Amino acid sequence: MRLLFRTALLLALVTASPLAVTHSADALTAKKVFARYVVNPCPMEEGEPCTVWRLRLSDGRMIRLADAVVPVPTPHGSQVAYYRKSDGALVVHDLTTGKIRAVPGKWSPDANPLKYLSPAGRFAVIGPSYQVVDTYTGQVHTLPFTPDRAISFSPDNAYFIARRPRVVRQPEVNEVLSTKTWTVVRRGSKFGALRMGGAVVAYIDSETIGKPVSIRFWDLTADKPVGAPITIPINEFPQGLFWDQANHLDVVSYLPKKYHHGMIVRGSGYRWRRASDKLRILDTVIPKERRISVVKGSVTY
Repeated sequence: MRLLFRTALLLALVTASPLAVTHSADALTAKKVFARYVVNPCPMEEGEPCTVWRLRLSDGRMIRLADAVVPVPTPHGSQVAYYRKSDGALVVHDLTTGKIRAVPGKWSPDANPLKYLSPAGRFAVIGPSYQVVDTYTGQVHTLPFTPDRAISFSPDNAYFIARRPRVVRQPEVNEVLSTKTWTVVRRGSKFGALRMGGAVVAYIDSETIGKPVSIRFWDLTADKPVGAPITIPINEFPQGLFWDQANHLDVVSYLPKKYHHGMIVRGSGYRWRRASDKLRILDTVIPKERRISVVKGSVTY
């Protein structure tokens, strides 16, 4: 299961924008707040009414996004982007400061559905052709091809990786582009979470029959494996991988419901681990709500 990758809601620390953006003192000193998970407004069961999108935050609050159309948080959940119903603007909402800024330009949730928000909310990926929008300037960058899976940015937004559409009987091709020059800087045969420097990806290997699920690493420059794989506990199902600027790697896993004598003894949930630190547990989330869309970042750095 790779829910976070498939929904393009891949979970990366809030990073300093390469632009000369002025931050207020309260933004710099405020305690980091992030979304632990998103609550889908529409029910799982027929006949129940839809409500509004909601975010369960790390400080325990549940906030309502009554004016939002399909919110998409950053990798570690510190910011969220969405279209406003009231005026159609594409906005980025900082959950720590509460400030909301509109992305320059005119956008449409129908013509330009929001697919992904990069670390610190710097770039928004909109579809269906996966255009990359600078959320500070509104500048649009169109890729020479439409990726066939979610784009992954390095934690500092300097690079991103996208996979070219598959060609029958041809090797997989993934390209890393620089967000400074918007040119291809390297190619490789594996897609995954892109590390600082844009040369290494981490990916989930769940396709080896009879073996535990593992996190593996791939050097895109040499196009070969690098480092030792990390084995995931057998009762957890990894959903996504996320680097920070210090090259820490986190993994979020799905925890299925547990039963004992026909009774549920623990609800389904999610667990965040520091994969690069012997899979140290950072947080375990058992959502209180039934209509969960996706789990977001759940640890303060």
